[in-house]
Amino acid sequence: MARKGENIFKRKDGRWEARYAKERDLKGKVIKYGYVYGKSYIEVKRKKEEAIENLKFTQLQKPNIDNTIFSTAIISWLNNKTSIKDSTFYNYISIITGKLIPYFNETKITSINKQHISDFIKTLKSEELSPKRIKDILLLLNQFLEDNEIHIKFDYPSLSKNNISTFNNNEIHIIESNALNTEDIKKFAILLTLFTGMRIGELCALQWKDIDLENKVIHITKNIIRTKSKLNANSKTITKIDVPKTASSIRDIPINDVLVSFLEKFKQEDNKFLLTEREYYMTPNQYYYFYRKYIKSLRLTDYNFHAIRHTFATRSLSFGMDVKTLSVILGHTSIKITLDLYVHITEEEKRKQINKIPLLSA
Repeated sequence: MARKGENIFKRKDGRWEARYAKERDLKGKVIKYGYVYGKSYIEVKRKKEEAIENLKFTQLQKPNIDNTIFSTAIISWLNNKTSIKDSTFYNYISIITGKLIPYFNETKITSINKQHISDFIKTLKSEELSPKRIKDILLLLNQFLEDNEIHIKFDYPSLSKNNISTFNNNEIHIIESNALNTEDIKKFAILLTLFTGMRIGELCALQWKDIDLENKVIHITKNIIRTKSKLNANSKTITKIDVPKTASSIRDIPINDVLVSFLEKFKQEDNKFLLTEREYYMTPNQYYYFYRKYIKSLRLTDYNFHAIRHTFATRSLSFGMDVKTLSVILGHTSIKITLDLYVHITEEEKRKQINKIPLLSA
């Protein structure tokens, strides 16, 4: 039974629970609650009172936001973000130290207004940054300001649809011919990517234990990222194996029968990495360097490695794979991402399919 006005009640499991206001907005509305638990009403009431007193003490220790300069506040804000992944932290550090602090630096955060943001956007555009990069910077800035209860309406740049770079059929034939006649697993891995759509970090992290030749499937469970230490933002970057950034990136990709037979020739012990055939991995930068050199030797268009993934996706759609299946294989977080990237292909496919409907009176 709840104690009226106290936000204390007895749970179904027999314990008592108390709720208290942990955070309010500028108008006094509760935006976050805290909870304490106990074996009795008396115990939980005491815990609630202690939690409220501790909260008051903590709030007294906070610096006056009106006098807080931007550089100090945003570094403190970032250091308190303990739940974000290392790769995200590294990206935030890059934006904060490279763009935000150099511009706002000793500006008091409460003095930042719409005009400041507008001038900042003009500065970013003058540096010829891509619309996506500008939007990423502004999203982080807005998140920081909102967390400090500074509400400014942002005008984000519109993201134009970039043309997707893909290899043509003749280039695909050259890649296939060379890969199927090589004893170098690094060259064959390009063909493997062409038929699976793996990201370069996923390919570099692939071990033989992730490749199930019997069931003809590759298990994507890890990725190799480049990151910095959270303790020292100025430290050199390091590479490390990490779990994928999103749950959808953890996936199984089927392997076609032809590739399975060739993979069997390269088979190594489970703990060895695919690209190195050793118990240590090749970094994405190292493999990308190899890829560019190899593509140049074949006299192919000098596309980046992601073009292999794009080629897989566009071919899959043109051969009739449905968008939902492709989205899952690519590890996209939503089908919308797949549609946005490859809308031109799906439009062509729709036109092709609509022309199959016969005119009965013809």
